[in-house]
Parts: sequence; C-alpha cells; structure tokens
Amino acid sequence: MNKQKLFVGLIPMAALIAPALAVADVNQPQEIIDRPRTTPAGQITVGADIGYTRLSISDPVSGVSVSGDNTALNLGGAYGVNDKLEVGVAYAFALKEFEIKGDLGVSAAYAIIPTGNLTAAVDVGVGYNVLGEALDPLDLGVEVQFKVNEKLAVYSQGGQLSIGLESPNQMDLGLPVAVGYQVNPQIFAHVDTSIGNIGLKDSSTSFIFADFIPLGAGAFFSPSNTMDFGASIFFPDVKHAGDFMTIVGSARLHM
Repeated sequence: MNKQKLFVGLIPMAALIAPALAVADVNQPQEIIDRPRTTPAGQITVGADIGYTRLSISDPVSGVSVSGDNTALNLGGAYGVNDKLEVGVAYAFALKEFEIKGDLGVSAAYAIIPTGNLTAAVDVGVGYNVLGEALDPLDLGVEVQFKVNEKLAVYSQGGQLSIGLESPNQMDLGLPVAVGYQVNPQIFAHVDTSIGNIGLKDSSTSFIFADFIPLGAGAFFSPSNTMDFGASIFFPDVKHAGDFMTIVGSARLHM
C-alpha cells in the first residue's frame, strides 16, 4: 500500500479516537509550538516512524553508480523523570530486505531553559548497531526553540556534535535549523535545512549553497494533546532531488 495513502487514512481514525484519549492526564498543550523541550514529569511518549529512502547516484570520475531504495521502521519511547529530565530509547530496523538486527539507541535530555519564548535543553544520545556489531557515534547538542510570535518559531533539533566511537573516530559539528508554523491548534507545519557541516576530525566541511542545499518540509496533525500524526519529505541536496530523498510517516502517543 502507498505510504502516503496509509497516512491519510489514519487521520479520520485519529479524529474518532481522540475524544477518548483527550481525558488522559497529559501535562502539555495541544499546540506543538507551545510544548516544552523535554517530556513532562511522569509522562510517557511512544511512537513510530516509517521511512522510505530512494538513492540513485553516480560518480562522474570513477563511473560507479549506486541505486536502490530502502524502507525502515523506528520504534521509540521517552519518559519524563521530572519537569527537566527526559530519558529515551529507540530501535530501528529494515523492513525491505527484512532484518530484525537493527540499531538500538538510548538518549537523555535536560531542560536548561524550561519556559518562556526561548526554551532549550541539552541532549545526549548513543547507540549500538546490532547487525554491524559497532557503536554508533556519540551525539551531543542543544535542542533550542525561539518563539517569534504565537504561531511562528525558529528551532534546532539538537545532537549537533557527532563524535565517532569507532575508528577513525570521526568528529562533525552540524548546524541544523528549522522554522515551524502553528497553523491552528491541530496543525503544525515545518521547513528544515542545515547551514552546514564543520569537519572537526577526519571529515570534510561544507556549507549551504556553496556545497549543497538540504531541504525538508512536513506537518503534524494533533487531534488532541495526547497524539500526533506527521508526514515529511527531505532532500539532502535539492540540486539532486530526484536522486536522493527520504519520506517519513510518524505517529506519537502521549500518556
């Protein structure tokens, strides 16, 4: 079944079951733009992302071409230890060419600016690739959001610093940025990009427009403050949009 059709079909279903979940004791606004950077105390959030990636690239020098597509499922959850500290776990594995041996990740975030128009939380994450029998990079960063007004916000998702834990211990500093717009209490739209990537060790440095133009767009539909459904598309470089893209469908339940 086409994933976009599946996602659209979930929306009326969500509208039907939302009233029952709306009575749950969930301490967060319905509007995504007004939610805190970390999961509220005592709250559990569980979710799933289904991602489809299409890749078709060729090296003009060597003449080597790589093409194919992949579908993966990412399952995860987060728990609010208190109003500032959040811990989480996630597991991702391939659906196409099914392989249950995937990637197990753990994370934590701590709110350093919990309320106001400017909110921020430091985060850390690490994982282990079961299939590859190797540690994932250690990700450190700051998830930050600045509300320009009641509907418009500029934010960064965090995890900007990536430190390789396996040889050659590559280090990169990413500069992701996004703009979000709260259309109404139920719909939050966003556009994502990256200013650049600074290679700190055994990696290259690149900047938007000079080397690449990454661009993503998507939206979340929140029938209540207890659930969110989302869809997004991302191009690592819009100059090669037809060669490399990722489409993701998401669902979140807060309880």
